[in-house]
Amino acid sequence: MSDQQTLLLQKATFAEAATQDKDIDLSLLKDCAFVETIDLSGPRLIMTMDDRFSVVRNAMGVKVGSVINCILSTAAYDALSPLTFQADFQVMSMPVNGDLVTINLLQKEIADLKIPSKKSMLFTKLSGQSIESIIKKLAPGFVYDPISGALLNDYHLLPGDRPSMVLRQLAIEHGAMIYAFRGKICFKKMSDLYQQTTNVVFQYKMPSADFQVVTYKHLNSDALVSDRVNRKLFGFNLIDGLIQATRNTDYPAEWSHYDNSETMNNVTTIALPVLDIITFGTGSLGPGLPINFAWNMDYSFNDSFSDESLPKSAVIGNVSHYTSGAMNYYCRLKALVPM
Repeated sequence: MSDQQTLLLQKATFAEAATQDKDIDLSLLKDCAFVETIDLSGPRLIMTMDDRFSVVRNAMGVKVGSVINCILSTAAYDALSPLTFQADFQVMSMPVNGDLVTINLLQKEIADLKIPSKKSMLFTKLSGQSIESIIKKLAPGFVYDPISGALLNDYHLLPGDRPSMVLRQLAIEHGAMIYAFRGKICFKKMSDLYQQTTNVVFQYKMPSADFQVVTYKHLNSDALVSDRVNRKLFGFNLIDGLIQATRNTDYPAEWSHYDNSETMNNVTTIALPVLDIITFGTGSLGPGLPINFAWNMDYSFNDSFSDESLPKSAVIGNVSHYTSGAMNYYCRLKALVPM
């Protein structure tokens, strides 16, 4: 097995017409991380390369704005459920630290969503627009999950605005998460993801388990987040007059510009990060995947050998697939619960 076969990044080729089919020499690659996110900040690819003699920047011609077609695979580490993905990535930045250059890339279709629009677009309920039609218009080039649910508000993309901003607003106001997952755009309510059944059970202190929690950090941000988001929103509707949310009714009132209760309920529903976990590399792990936990303990004071202070289930938020050297493949993930 060659070193290249045991890397997360199997092949990298320039995608621009001027340098098309020109391969990037991966012998200089020190480590690589593929970061999948449950928002539109990813997927990202982070490559650290040995560039003592500026071979990557000068001879290969890698620069900010370069588009590189990358083939990713973890088959050498994870034969049962490998990560296999191919896409174009755009170089966003290239900070240099001594002999090393870190190449930060963003999937090209997502990078295009960050480009300010040159024209305006109007999406209204009266014109028959739907959530799915807005996403297809603003984020072309993906496979689209079926999306149910009515459009609650009108949306306007102004010149100079980024399409990603409108998509993020669309998701927040419908109580959903919008993210790209291996060529597909997903628009899912956090509550629906959390309630799905799953056979993925992460176990702590159980070496025989298929999914192991190697280390974890309990984030304990509940009080800080709830102090900011627990509000009873109210607003004004031209027909119904003063309206208010039906959620968080016992919390302090706060004025909003929304004119329907459903949107008010949605914007105060968030995904709360509860755990930061390191686990052995598994290619099937990705954002939006529901997971369960079994927190085993070595000893007990109450005849229960499970730590009941930690969550029993969650949804994967961000997950980083990381490889360094020949046989080191780990995943770091953030576990979320709806709040």
